[in-house]
Amino acid sequence: MIVPCATVPVYFATHENNMAQVAANIPTWLRPTDSEVIRTMWEATDAGTVPWRAWLGPAAHWTGFLTLLWATTLCLTALIRKPWTVEERLSFPLLYLPLDVTEGVDGQRSGVPFWRDPLMWLGFGVAIIFNVGAIVHSFNPAVPALERRFDLGALFTERPWSAIRPLIFSHRPEIIGFGYLVSMEVAFSVWVFALGQRLANVAAVGVGLDLPGFPYAQEQGGGAYLFVAALLLYRARGHIGKAARALLGQHSEPDDPDDPFPPRLALAGLIVGIVLTLAWCNVAGMSVTASAIYLVFLLGFAITYMRVRCETGTPSTWLFPYYQARKLPYALFGARFFMDTGGPATLSVWSMLFFLSRGFFFSSAAYPLEGYKAAEMLRTSARQMAVGGLIAVVLGLAMAWWMHLDTYYEFGGNVVESGGVQGGPRTRLAVNEYLSAGANLTHPGGPDNPRRAAMGVGALITALLVLARARWLRFPLHPLGYAMAAAYSSQIWAGFFTIWLLKSVIFAAGGVRLYKRLTPMFIGLALGHFFTMGIAWAVVGSFYGAAAEKARVWFT
Repeated sequence: MIVPCATVPVYFATHENNMAQVAANIPTWLRPTDSEVIRTMWEATDAGTVPWRAWLGPAAHWTGFLTLLWATTLCLTALIRKPWTVEERLSFPLLYLPLDVTEGVDGQRSGVPFWRDPLMWLGFGVAIIFNVGAIVHSFNPAVPALERRFDLGALFTERPWSAIRPLIFSHRPEIIGFGYLVSMEVAFSVWVFALGQRLANVAAVGVGLDLPGFPYAQEQGGGAYLFVAALLLYRARGHIGKAARALLGQHSEPDDPDDPFPPRLALAGLIVGIVLTLAWCNVAGMSVTASAIYLVFLLGFAITYMRVRCETGTPSTWLFPYYQARKLPYALFGARFFMDTGGPATLSVWSMLFFLSRGFFFSSAAYPLEGYKAAEMLRTSARQMAVGGLIAVVLGLAMAWWMHLDTYYEFGGNVVESGGVQGGPRTRLAVNEYLSAGANLTHPGGPDNPRRAAMGVGALITALLVLARARWLRFPLHPLGYAMAAAYSSQIWAGFFTIWLLKSVIFAAGGVRLYKRLTPMFIGLALGHFFTMGIAWAVVGSFYGAAAEKARVWFT
């Protein structure tokens, strides 16, 4: 999304949309200065050649920024590795698939080699049948197939029950497959709180409170995620304190060979990374206050997202308060506050960086922790994992610049991603973001009180759940389940309900022994889905794009 974010306000500026003023606030070192270079990027060049000289500077600055941001989160993960993996002994369920597939752990959970386990192939085959049936049905609707989703909300047509919509029951093999590894209390909590959110809207409409967006689930998720992040840092205060004292020369202890680098260096790297990130944003035009607020939301959401992956194993790239790191500060303080503290440049650069709140920042921040745990289980070097990841980031960014710019200048940004003549979805997202920025430059708004309240409610409910679980050992509702349901319930609640029901039957019928024996079948279900739609159908799509468009799939 960087290429559209850097150039949209220049190319799409008109007298009516105020984008020219936004573009004037974006530093020229983050985009080409020649308007013709930008125009031909969107409309293609005759020869399809890329003006690399004009892009080398912006590409270098963006690459440096993203590498710095990733290195900062790398230090954060190194700092919290020991409290999570050694002291709390989190299970890292998402490592089951790569370690089982490569048979990288001594012995197998079921006692049968993964690739020779008939139950694994049964799950694999079910995923193939499900996906092939959906593909054939998309070409010929007369062929029966299990729908990927059902709109249960369509059953409710009269007010106030119609307010339960949308209520989509989605069949997602990856959620069901990996959801098998999620604890019963988390799975139960997700679907209970997801339905609770919809019933709260029904109740509100029933008493005459018909507010657009109510009950503001994602805003609740934002408050929940920030509270969990603060709680996790508080629990790790002892380890962080030791690292701080070691950094100041007041404490010393032998280095742990399982650490990618010593905690004192991780803390120093985290501090330097935060300072340099704030400096980069400030030089780009954002005030230090706005930059710090944005970074707090980004890192806070990232910490809780890491915890969700490491503790529950939910396989979702988007399981965070989507877009809320960009939106919630406006709801809390209002655009007028940021205009007063930083001027038009702050609002403009804030919009340019909106992609961080929607994209892969959170998942890429979480990968190193899983790498450290894998290194520990495989008795290899966590430092090699960290260094390898850093090299991969730099090489991946270099390849991405080449692939994207080459495509833009050959075909034109207006037509890539099936964009018609006005760009694809990423372009439209950037256009809408800058239209909003242009409007805020002329009429900056104040805080959004309902959404501020929802954020507080999310933090409060999470706090009460934490206290309840501390007071009652078998309390069935989990704070992470609530945070997950508030942030992203639409895509995961049905899968978690299904797997909670299945696991209830499995535990009742055969206990833990049957549960462990069936684990390869559910991992095979997820693996078969990834193979069928992520590999086989992707290869078909690379040669027959129009055909692949008929049976589109995206992974959570």
